[in-house]
Amino acid sequence: MPLHRKKPFSAKQKKMQLLAKRVSKRDQAAREDPEWDFRQRPNEEGAPSGPQTAHAQTAKPATDGRNKLTSQFDKLSRVEIEDNKKRSMQPLHRLSLEDGLTMSFDDAYSADVDIPVRPEWTYGESKSVVEGREAAYFNSWLERLRASDEEVSLYEKNLEVWRQLWRVVEISDILLLIVDVRHPVLHFPPSLYRYITETTGKPLVVVLNKTDLVAENTVQAWMHYFKQRFPAVVLTRFCCYRDEALVDDTAVASMKMRRQRTRRRTHDSRLVGDLFAACRSVCETDKLGLVGWEDLIARYTDKVEEEEDSDSGDESSDGEPDEPVAPNEDADEEAHHGERVSSKYVTLGLVGHPNVGKSTIINSIVRRTVVSTSRTPGHTKHFQTIHVTPTLRLCDCPGLVFPCVVGRPMQVLAGLYNIAQVQEPYTSVQYLAERVPVERVLALHPPADARDPENFVWSAWAICEAFAIDRGFYTSRGARPDVYRASLHILRWVLDGRILLSFKPPGFFRDFAYLKELAKEEAQASVRSSDSASESSDTESIQPIAQKSMFALLDEENC
Repeated sequence: MPLHRKKPFSAKQKKMQLLAKRVSKRDQAAREDPEWDFRQRPNEEGAPSGPQTAHAQTAKPATDGRNKLTSQFDKLSRVEIEDNKKRSMQPLHRLSLEDGLTMSFDDAYSADVDIPVRPEWTYGESKSVVEGREAAYFNSWLERLRASDEEVSLYEKNLEVWRQLWRVVEISDILLLIVDVRHPVLHFPPSLYRYITETTGKPLVVVLNKTDLVAENTVQAWMHYFKQRFPAVVLTRFCCYRDEALVDDTAVASMKMRRQRTRRRTHDSRLVGDLFAACRSVCETDKLGLVGWEDLIARYTDKVEEEEDSDSGDESSDGEPDEPVAPNEDADEEAHHGERVSSKYVTLGLVGHPNVGKSTIINSIVRRTVVSTSRTPGHTKHFQTIHVTPTLRLCDCPGLVFPCVVGRPMQVLAGLYNIAQVQEPYTSVQYLAERVPVERVLALHPPADARDPENFVWSAWAICEAFAIDRGFYTSRGARPDVYRASLHILRWVLDGRILLSFKPPGFFRDFAYLKELAKEEAQASVRSSDSASESSDTESIQPIAQKSMFALLDEENC
């Protein structure tokens, strides 16, 4: 049978295809907002009219199945993008360590900005009644937030995503709030803390994750700061990589070493025992006997892991936890009105921002991949339940962005927004370069046509351009440096920790009395660790190197 040649697709047909696609988009926009006119242009003052104004956009419910749990955020207008691009070409204004790398709760959150709490409901009410009440309350919350005097940054506007959080809080016995230790204040909304501890009355454990990315003194300082602000909160730490501890996470030499290191993702369960010990300390008395906490914690000790590493590789060894059940993808279909806390299980609910490592912690607990992970925010769409033992289960909540008052560039650097969808990444690079010497970390060189290369004044645009030349990023047509691609590459390195942006609590760099108090706590912890190490010499010590930390140096100088 002869082969038929493909029918050629002419330029005229391609033009007609694009015209039909454009008309279809206009019809869809007209159905969603009948008052919108695509022919509107920015007014004389430069403020765009119609749909281009970011604050004029409204959160529309996504009713189709594919986009039902897709996060919704405001977008920048063309005028704002151009203004930010011109601003990134201005010389950088370097900030001091105290002004640029410290963050408090007052800097990130305002008392007038809260989160939506699920309205009261009963099991006798129908699904439509409950959904209607929730939709009306959520719309009123959005309007109140828009009318507030505070300048609120990106936050979740999809009601379906907030419903996932409400359900996880309802069915959980203990809530684990996962925060990134590089900027934990941003990931700890006080309104969420009040909702969990006061409204629902459930215990909360704060997990400082990714502690391998920062120095030990930074972790100790943040734990001390959280205990001062929230005395009742239970803190623990976690990391998934086995790296050498940083002595100073603000030194350029340490940042260069971290930039050159490519790490392989592993399921490290060394600190799972500490995590379960923190959960045991806040577990209710009537459910304390459901889970064999002592046996469960003993499974994750270093001694048991060494025995497993020397085993033949059988996944079903005696030291492994019980075989976990596959994630329950249909958990949100079981009871839409909400679920009572089960008396047969102890449920640990993991909540927090996107990209803080909730799914990675679950995989580390189970010691194999049961929940898919990704650098893309919002990868987890539905909450999932994973059984660790017959009476202990984990509930993974999708990450959602809580309203705050920090700038949009900081949210992008923290991984709250999909980097591939960032309209204008140059202000985020500028925010980073004002606090971290990016050009020195990346070993960039001034442009060849610079008059005085030694005293060259960098800008965010110049950093991205030099990085594009260094990496060989050029546009396909004009063969110019691809500044946009280079800026996105820098943001991804920040998210991965290869370029370290780590904030400290207030007073970290100037209050020496505060540092000396933490030094004493660190010295006591090192004494306890040395005593335990002398009892078991075969166990490799994983305690911080106290003699090389900032706090020990302060004691030596008698500050």
